[in-house]
Amino acid sequence: MAADDDFTTTGQKTHRYLRLSLVLVVVALLVAVSLQSVIVVWEPLQFGWHPLPSISHAFYTPMRDVFTGTLIAVSVALLALSGRNRATTLLDVCAVFAPLIAIVPTGIADTRAEGHLPCPAAMDCIPAGAVESAKAGIAVYAIIVVATVIVTAVIRARTRTPNRSAVLVSVIAVATASVVTALAFVPSLNESFPFNFWPVHSIHFVATLAFFGVFSAVPILYAGGPLEPGETAPTPRRRSIYRWIAGLLIVDLLFLAAAVLFRQVFGETPAVLIGEVVALLLFAWFWLLQTFQRWNDANPPSILPGRRSEA
Repeated sequence: MAADDDFTTTGQKTHRYLRLSLVLVVVALLVAVSLQSVIVVWEPLQFGWHPLPSISHAFYTPMRDVFTGTLIAVSVALLALSGRNRATTLLDVCAVFAPLIAIVPTGIADTRAEGHLPCPAAMDCIPAGAVESAKAGIAVYAIIVVATVIVTAVIRARTRTPNRSAVLVSVIAVATASVVTALAFVPSLNESFPFNFWPVHSIHFVATLAFFGVFSAVPILYAGGPLEPGETAPTPRRRSIYRWIAGLLIVDLLFLAAAVLFRQVFGETPAVLIGEVVALLLFAWFWLLQTFQRWNDANPPSILPGRRSEA
């Protein structure tokens, strides 16, 4: 191992550990949800069995900091892995949606939620404090998106490295920030915030579906073979697994949509929680396979020198 490290560049090490960090972040989130499901009260410590209705409901429990922190960490790691091929472009788009899952909460459906506030019949709601927190988060999100787009555009102009993929991601990021900002702050639109994303209703749910929906295309691309010169090709077995991951993720997203739209049918069964756990496990499985497939790549996409012919 020591001899191998002598010939490993800093860029390679960073690339490896960023990929591994995505797996560990998922593990941290799943551990948090598992603990919150078996610990009814933290002070004094009381054990029981009370599974959360969904992973997103960790926002309303003592695990809130872990929930929001892991999602922000995922976004940063995906952006840091940014490259110039189609797969890394999709990962950049995922990074646009990940913070919104953390910033805009889901509706209350847990007796341990803040203040134990019930919602009106057949309606979703969140505590008033959470509304203010979400709006503040969206304001910061929008400003950071615009600042990031401007900074990266200036860098590309000064270094004369035009990148169509970066321009596409920038357009999607600005459009997303504009929509959620309007839904949060425009008086004619924000009356039901954050449940005013017509026709899908919940901003949080839309961001979640968008994140995993875009990500599901990534293993499909890698199942087709290498995307960059010099990239370690997936074995036939890995290509088959990538196809399975993509297919299972699409099926799981359809299940999640049904679980949210027809939640009365599922009753006390935590269908959304099950669907979200499956999605996260598939996400982690992909990154684990990718990490070891690309372990010795000399030029991973995130550190591959730009080629002007792509502009």
